[in-house]
Amino acid sequence: MNIFWHINKEIDGNLMKNLNHKQRALLYTIDKLHERDLSSRFMIMKSLFLLAHMEKIDKLIKFYNFFPYSYGPFSNVCYTDISSLQKEGYIIEQEKRFELTEKGKTFLKGMNPKVTLKIKRVAGKFDSDKEIMAYVYRKFPDYTVKSKLLHPQEEKKQEPGQEPGLFTIGYEGRDIDFFLNVLIQNAIDILVDVRKNPFSMKFNFTKNKLKGYLENSGIQYLHIPELGIEGEKRKDLTTLKDYEKLFEDYEKTTIKENPKLLDKIVELSQNHRVALMCFEADINMCHRGVIARNIAHKENVEVLNI
Repeated sequence: MNIFWHINKEIDGNLMKNLNHKQRALLYTIDKLHERDLSSRFMIMKSLFLLAHMEKIDKLIKFYNFFPYSYGPFSNVCYTDISSLQKEGYIIEQEKRFELTEKGKTFLKGMNPKVTLKIKRVAGKFDSDKEIMAYVYRKFPDYTVKSKLLHPQEEKKQEPGQEPGLFTIGYEGRDIDFFLNVLIQNAIDILVDVRKNPFSMKFNFTKNKLKGYLENSGIQYLHIPELGIEGEKRKDLTTLKDYEKLFEDYEKTTIKENPKLLDKIVELSQNHRVALMCFEADINMCHRGVIARNIAHKENVEVLNI
């Protein structure tokens, strides 16, 4: 057998490994929409949203998350994937419509038939951007709260019970879109980053990147590194006792030495919905929980973890 056939097969196999399931689903969605000359950015994004929220495609594959944005539900991760796929030559854009290149079409092979069935169902459901917009906006109003497309009389009214208050949130196990959605659905308007060093292995949560995403969503970013914990002190924490010892020391030093910073957070929470942010999903394993507990005890207020 020709040696070049083996080499090409190996190259193709490596390429296939470079795209994850949701990226391949994105390609398939673009392809099905292109067959109907409907593969605009708007139609692609809203179709993927319906795949997640109507077809529950995330039960079959790891999929995109969405949050309310200027034109309804949006995914930063998906938007980045579209740009990357275009740059790598998997898709091209002509007259504001996307289509797959021959290179891109090779990634449609071997997809889960249950996934492709759901994509075909959504891709064949609507005949225009206007039609899918009307459907999404009617069925999923929680994702239209930031939309510029609504007329003033159609805008969603402020939900009752969204008074000022203090919350905490961790981004562990969450991508940027899920994270933003949690903040927006809880009407958070100020996020206080209490990490000592606002760097993350998850690039979207590094300081400047995160700040940009938040500000684009109408959320103010405030970094208070003085309330963080040095990375060296967090090494080799394996048991609950290790964490208890760390937080006991943190309370006796950092918390005790920075009463004005806690007062500043309290003051902000009197007129805003403020969320203290760090990495850990479990508030009991994170120093933001110590901050929250001290404020709650001192001010006799409830602090919710979201």
